[in-house]
Amino acid sequence: MKLSRRDLFRVASGFAVASLHRAAADDAVPAQQISSSSGVRVAVFSDGSYQISIGQFGWTFGGAVASPIGNISVSSGADSLGNWQEIDLAYQPARTCSIRLYDGQAVVLFSTAYGQASANTDPFPRFTVFPQGLSSFSYAGLWSYQFAKLNPASPWLFFDGQGNSILFSPAANFMTAVSQVGSDGSIQAAIDSRITALPAGFTHRAVLTFAGGINAAFDLWGQTLTGLTGKNRPANDSATLLSRLSYWTDAGSAYYYHPQDGSQYVPTLLQIPPQFMQSSLPIGSMELDSWHYPKGSPPAWQNNGSGMATFDADPSLFPAGLAAFQQTLGVSLVAHTRWIDPSSTLRNQYQMSGNVSIDPQYWKDYANYLASSGVDVLEQDWLSGPAVTDFNLTDPDAFLDNMASGMQQAGRSIVYCMPLWTHIMQSTKYDNVIAARVSNDAFGRARWDEMIFNSRIASAVGLWPFADEFESSNLKDVLLATLTAGPLGSGDALGATVAANLSQAVRSDGVIVKPDVPIAPTDATFLALSASQTTPMIAYTYTDHAGLRTCYVLAYQRTSGAQGPVSISPESIGVSSPAFVYDYFNQTGTVVQPGGYFTGTVDYNGSYYVVAPIGSSGIAFLGDADKFVSCGKKRIGELSDSNGVLQVQVQFAGGEKRIVLHLYSPSHPLVAAIAGSAGPPVWMGGGMYRVAVSFDPAGQAIVNFRLAHGPRSSGRS
Repeated sequence: MKLSRRDLFRVASGFAVASLHRAAADDAVPAQQISSSSGVRVAVFSDGSYQISIGQFGWTFGGAVASPIGNISVSSGADSLGNWQEIDLAYQPARTCSIRLYDGQAVVLFSTAYGQASANTDPFPRFTVFPQGLSSFSYAGLWSYQFAKLNPASPWLFFDGQGNSILFSPAANFMTAVSQVGSDGSIQAAIDSRITALPAGFTHRAVLTFAGGINAAFDLWGQTLTGLTGKNRPANDSATLLSRLSYWTDAGSAYYYHPQDGSQYVPTLLQIPPQFMQSSLPIGSMELDSWHYPKGSPPAWQNNGSGMATFDADPSLFPAGLAAFQQTLGVSLVAHTRWIDPSSTLRNQYQMSGNVSIDPQYWKDYANYLASSGVDVLEQDWLSGPAVTDFNLTDPDAFLDNMASGMQQAGRSIVYCMPLWTHIMQSTKYDNVIAARVSNDAFGRARWDEMIFNSRIASAVGLWPFADEFESSNLKDVLLATLTAGPLGSGDALGATVAANLSQAVRSDGVIVKPDVPIAPTDATFLALSASQTTPMIAYTYTDHAGLRTCYVLAYQRTSGAQGPVSISPESIGVSSPAFVYDYFNQTGTVVQPGGYFTGTVDYNGSYYVVAPIGSSGIAFLGDADKFVSCGKKRIGELSDSNGVLQVQVQFAGGEKRIVLHLYSPSHPLVAAIAGSAGPPVWMGGGMYRVAVSFDPAGQAIVNFRLAHGPRSSGRS
């Protein structure tokens, strides 16, 4: 059933549809009930009604199945999420609905199994009772998000004034599932009504997750989806594209369908790696966008508005072939793909659906071509259309399943581009889908909001967000692209690269010094934006070392020309000890006590802060003085603070002679090198010091810091 604008408004405006009826009378005795240690209780009654109670927040969900119940039973077991117990409701026509709870997890999993072919009616769950007065958030169309509105193809987030949150979404059949509002105002998990019948053996699932925080709810929801599918989440350095600086030729870059003289394309691109190498910024991979293959009829690489004629590189651009180009280039490739053109002979060779192939052989052949050509990553673009199948129960899955399987067999990874939120959820099925582009072409200041909000859903399900290529002359665009913790790609023209800006994101070997997780809005930002769309953005990420969390915070006004105050609580982002808040661009800092706030003034172009804990040593370690993510694990391998000693183990790139560390100390610190060497601390003002560190013959540097007279309480610097 399609949601009307009125239906969406009624639910989204504060989750304020009146409860239509109780799931069961107050004095009714459940036929079966179960509970979990997370405080979730499920009761099912003999009339087919059910009730889910969330004790921690005092929330209740309730509904009923439409047919008389034949049997209500309880079972238990274990799956990839852990131990569970569930209540099963069996009824005609040959259908079983289940409500499952997991030990110690605030997760409720709903399943419907069809024992025989059935009309696509009576979705489950169908909540006619649900919490009232909550704010809402969902993802809308391509690269967009919305407060107080709900998109049927997005997870639905609801939250109260304290950030206590609910996430409701499909847990299977992501390409055809919807969340919808029924004609009676109920909230339902369903299969799109364009599919009129469901086959015998079909199963659909939906999930509710609950948490005492918005970001915590996203994380629990995403871990639940990848736990159910068994996806092995990629580490943020698990592929060359994720670990090292890359170069992009997509829309907005210097060499997107340019040079127009095809004979000059290869000579131009072959100059890119040496240029970056000369700046001590070697690239690890290069993306070849849609210009690199012939399109349309007659097939030509210049036909940008048409579909692929073939996946082979255009011979007029690459007369010696793509493999020869890659070998000369000396770095791995990322290959763009789009839809298949109506005139393409591929349509006669392989099984098609809509504008793409669902044929396993197509994807095997394509993957083998990429592997033999030095391509490590396939970038599937135009997923929002026209690179789509016919709409039915099987083809969308076949398209993405066979793509992932073919690439996996050839050892290739996949990046989704122009994905809808169905694709983001679908990626939980595939180990080799590692990243997704989460903002529009040509990253810049106008893309900041969409990149930060869209990163939240991608990171929840284990994808590494990609901000698209940037111009390295825009320092803060480089900063925010680094904070995604995903691919980092420049699209500069030859001679236009600003090495000083890129060097704040990567080591001299091109390795990205990144945070542990992608940047996301703070819970407080979600809460404030639900009330006023003019509130500033405060977003953060972090690095965790042995119980020490260093946070990286970007704060900016969302209205061009605006300037105003922001308030940052270190405790709310995981720094519960005293903290030192360092203004990266102004090189000033402030001590904030537990429970306190840092306040500052920011404009449209934003301010950037490193929030470092003050441990038992009395010192706050700020990391590499020349890196955005100053304590990133590719620079600071280990960090500990115990018994009054702060110990730091530093990672060096090949060819680096020394790096400069900086820290806050209430008095002149004592420095001792356990491995390598360390110069004397140089006072920089405001309680901040810098120390030059070099490695020993084994390539190690381990440095201890402590106060001369032990730690003491710190006031404002």
